[in-house]
Amino acid sequence: MATKNDQLHQSTKKEREEEKQEKEESVNRSSPPPPAPPPPPEKPEPGDCCGSGCVRCVWDVYYDELEAYNKLYKSDSKNSISKSP
Repeated sequence: MATKNDQLHQSTKKEREEEKQEKEESVNRSSPPPPAPPPPPEKPEPGDCCGSGCVRCVWDVYYDELEAYNKLYKSDSKNSISKSP
C-alpha cells in the first residue's frame, strides 16, 4: 500500500515531467524555421566569355562556385550543370 509520502513523491515527479514537456513544447513553438539557402551562383551570360582561353575563365569561376554551393547546401543534382559553355 502506498504511503502518503510515496503519493506526494509521485505527484511531484509527475508535475516536473509535465513542466518539462510544456517547456519543450514552448521552445518548439517559438523556434523559427531554418532560413532558406541563398540562390545558387549566377550563370554567366553567353557574351561573358571572350573565348580567348583565359587562365581563369568566367566559366571556371562559375563552376568552382557552383561546386562549393552544391557541397555546402547539398543541392539536387539537377542544379549541377555539365561543363560546356
